Amino acid sequence: MIISRVDGLHNDRWIKSVKFSNVGLVRRENEDHLFAGHLSGVYCVADGMGGGEEGAKASEMVCAEVYRAVSNATGGFFAKMQAVDDGLQAANSVVYNYAKSRSYRQMGSTAAIIVFDSPGSGHAAICHVGDSRVYRIRDGLATPLTRDHTVAVEYKALIFKNGNQEPINGRNHPLAHVLTRAIGTDSKVVAEWTKIDVVSGDRFLVCSDGVHDVLSDALIGFLASYDSLETVRERLSSAIVNGGAPDNYSFILLEVGHQK
Repeated sequence: MIISRVDGLHNDRWIKSVKFSNVGLVRRENEDHLFAGHLSGVYCVADGMGGGEEGAKASEMVCAEVYRAVSNATGGFFAKMQAVDDGLQAANSVVYNYAKSRSYRQMGSTAAIIVFDSPGSGHAAICHVGDSRVYRIRDGLATPLTRDHTVAVEYKALIFKNGNQEPINGRNHPLAHVLTRAIGTDSKVVAEWTKIDVVSGDRFLVCSDGVHDVLSDALIGFLASYDSLETVRERLSSAIVNGGAPDNYSFILLEVGHQK
């Protein structure tokens, strides 16, 4: 059993990163996987679902397929984005067929990915499936750059679109963790993409729901806005443990430095 995975500081001249993954205080197995592509500028967190039906295997497959696709990619920013999407499609097929061959009823994974363009471009792209998230931390505020693919969130969006002001607390809603999209649960998957701007000093948090279910956006912004990335890593982990750590929790914390 892997209780936690901790990674030291990486610095490729303009992006610094640390990563952390832990089983939490309740779960018996860590079903999260992550990878930090320091050469490619691609960073991914995947959260497996399925429990006894090999959720950990599903998230491992996602990271492996995305890493393989990105490693073989040639070209610029859009080529990297296409490679990530191709990797997710490949992962979906691998997980789906693996589960089908074993008659599993529920095996799949979420994914949250950030893809950086070259230094100085001021651009990046966010890709996600499910309820793992990417936050941008700027000026003391943590802004979620992804929208959870869950029944609760999509229902909330629908009722507001129709003019209904019914309050819904997504975190406590009974359907908060019922996913409307996941990798491997169907024969096809559609990832959601968003292009964003990047400036020097920006920090980004790519994380599984074991992080944002415990820590509010405001608290993430406060905890992650100052001090070194290593200090923030320990601060975030401690806050999650103090909040009960009911699920596996994994994150990659990034900081964009001077862009030449």
